[in-house]
Amino acid sequence: KRDTCEDLAPLLWNTSNAVYMLLMEVISVYWKLSPPMISMKESTRACNALALFQVMAKNPETRKELIEAKIPCYFYPFLKPSGDDKPLEYLRLTSLGVLGALAKFDDPYGPKVLYFFLETEVVPSCLECMDLCDELSRKVATLIVMKILMQEKGMSYCSATPERFYSIVQVLYRVVQKLTEKPCLLHLMYVIQCFLSLSDVFKFIGPSEAFIRQVPPQLFDNTFKDILRDDHETAWMLEVLLFNVYGRLFSPE
Repeated sequence: KRDTCEDLAPLLWNTSNAVYMLLMEVISVYWKLSPPMISMKESTRACNALALFQVMAKNPETRKELIEAKIPCYFYPFLKPSGDDKPLEYLRLTSLGVLGALAKFDDPYGPKVLYFFLETEVVPSCLECMDLCDELSRKVATLIVMKILMQEKGMSYCSATPERFYSIVQVLYRVVQKLTEKPCLLHLMYVIQCFLSLSDVFKFIGPSEAFIRQVPPQLFDNTFKDILRDDHETAWMLEVLLFNVYGRLFSPE
């Protein structure tokens, strides 16, 4: 009924023991995560519970309650990469879907959601997913990181130390390498926006040679020319990134 019942989120939250029982569904598979022993049937059952948490994450009222109760922390164990195990990949993707639904930082409660994400280190977990997981999980994890980087406090967190900043840049570099093998316009747009946000750090202090070396040259040659041909917005973002990275010093060959 999640697509037909408009009041499902508050009904779930306000029904006695409903959230507790859903959490029990999620927690019940913890012991099968390492080594991976979870069956597809068990994964599907836990994913169904996570899907209902996603319904609550999309609702402004219950999103606030989920964060205040720190409920998303129960989903973090599913974010650890685990090779090609499909049942765990479905759990990971569904958990990322819940976090993605929470990542609406432009609503009145958005700053508190962002603080919770930064406090509980969502970024490192998403970076691992971007680096080591399947295509769909990589895409959703990149979207979450992109949304965080587009916030001033998110950008401050991600550039607080050179190590943290360049760990993000290096993961994005490897994501672009994967996209050269199997292009995806939406995923590419997320990556370009991430690089664009990161490049703003150096826009006022001058280009950094270390940063320039980590920006994939494939973004500026003809590698993605075909998929960008009809997407003028993403192509324009790429032009802005080109200027931010190379400025007036030199142009890429």
